[in-house]
Amino acid sequence: MKESIKNNEIVTTGQFLGVVEEFLADKQSTFIKEGKIYATKTGIINFSFDKREIQIKSHQEKDRKVVSINDIVIGTILFLRRYSVGLNFYMINKKILFNSSCFGNIHVSQISDKYVEKIADAFQITDIIRARVIKQTNNEFGLTCIGKDLGVIHADCVICGTTLTKVGFNKLKCEFCGNIESRNLANDYGNVNYHLRY
Repeated sequence: MKESIKNNEIVTTGQFLGVVEEFLADKQSTFIKEGKIYATKTGIINFSFDKREIQIKSHQEKDRKVVSINDIVIGTILFLRRYSVGLNFYMINKKILFNSSCFGNIHVSQISDKYVEKIADAFQITDIIRARVIKQTNNEFGLTCIGKDLGVIHADCVICGTTLTKVGFNKLKCEFCGNIESRNLANDYGNVNYHLRY
């Protein structure tokens, strides 16, 4: 590591940071060439000496519109498959993505920590859900709804389209037609304090 670079200093794109014998390079903010580690973006350097890691953080991180692992996303169910559901998401960490082309997939094993016999008992088309990103394969993101704050945050009646009211654990009722439905509900279903439709 160069003596001139200290923790929390600003580094620029292409700047030499250290060698692979000293540190592990961060795939998101550095690259390796001939055993040397260089910055791929301008930002503030963070040397983790106990983990032997280098990472660069920029002021743009909090305003980013690029999806990363562990982000919390909100989207609408587009279709149900036998073993998964597909959705488009339009919010990342409570930030709106206009004209979003982000596509997510929730495998049946990631719907709940309890056994799910039929996906239709957990989700329906047009449900708005909150999920966490757990992996990325090309342009598709693997999501999970395992967690109290994850799952359906808005649902409409499949018969008449009226917004459903929570009446019990994972049970919803339509006040207009009386239809009862099941969902994998987030713990704040019906109490989300930001706009869900745009």
